[in-house]
Amino acid sequence: MGCAVDASPEPKDVLWSIADVERDTGLGKDTLRVWERRYGFPTPTRDAFGERQYDHAQLLRLRLIKRLMDAGHRPGKVVGLPLEALEALCDEAAGRAAACPVDSIGSTALEPQWIEWLRRNDVDRLRHALQREVMRQGLGAAVERLVAPLCVAVGDAWLRGDVSVFQEHLFSETVRTVLRDAIAAVEASGQELMRRPKVLLTTTPSESHTLGLLMAESFFALEACQRVSLGASTPVPDIVSASRQLGVDVVALSFSAHASRREVLDSLRQLADQLPEGVEVWVGGAAAVLYRKVMPPPVRVLGRASDVTAQVAAWRTRHSAR
Repeated sequence: MGCAVDASPEPKDVLWSIADVERDTGLGKDTLRVWERRYGFPTPTRDAFGERQYDHAQLLRLRLIKRLMDAGHRPGKVVGLPLEALEALCDEAAGRAAACPVDSIGSTALEPQWIEWLRRNDVDRLRHALQREVMRQGLGAAVERLVAPLCVAVGDAWLRGDVSVFQEHLFSETVRTVLRDAIAAVEASGQELMRRPKVLLTTTPSESHTLGLLMAESFFALEACQRVSLGASTPVPDIVSASRQLGVDVVALSFSAHASRREVLDSLRQLADQLPEGVEVWVGGAAAVLYRKVMPPPVRVLGRASDVTAQVAAWRTRHSAR
């Protein structure tokens, strides 16, 4: 696994089934079929059994279209655009997002070798370099200055087809390993017992991305917070039930850029209505809707993982006065 293999990320002559495209982009099969009729794109070929097949160029365009839709563009405005126009719109969206707190952490310049190690499948080198930076900078600084912008860079590289799906997964698992080890080291070296707020960390159904949550957990650990992690994709009723039975003070959620606007808002409204009185919801991530809508009172939006530090201090100040 540690051998560096120079491999092409995604062969250009491979054809993908409609199920493959759905898994890769998050665009539903029915949506893809409707777009064919309504907008004339995508334009799949058919295999010997009459099943749709999509080439590499169409896959890249569909990834960009999904990204633009997540940023608020309507399908009718972007589905029929050529690749160059889609890339230009994505660049514009990235430029506008640079002023938004959630993405300002991604503005740190990264050396190109980080992505190159991933492209060459040199996972050992990537892991050791991450571990070295955590030791050199400290966990909090490494998360904000390196890990967060690196996640953005890898996502962009996947979008362009520079890294494959399996390489993105390798990256995610490598980061998880490094951060979990670092969190364990923080706890082992701590001079004080874990204290309140007691935080429940999870994601809602359909949200399988947990790196943002793990980055936030790094800061909760640094603040010596009691923590309970439920992993990914927990139904809202179970989040509510766990909050009651475990006596938590805060529910921490993360929504990626792939999260649908409706699910984000519906989940937050349900939690605001159903959670026990006094339980707050702290939410972050790259979902654009978080920064465009006014949230119900128990919900606090954190623009970046490091905002956990200030939120914990404010929570403790509020509750020490009681």
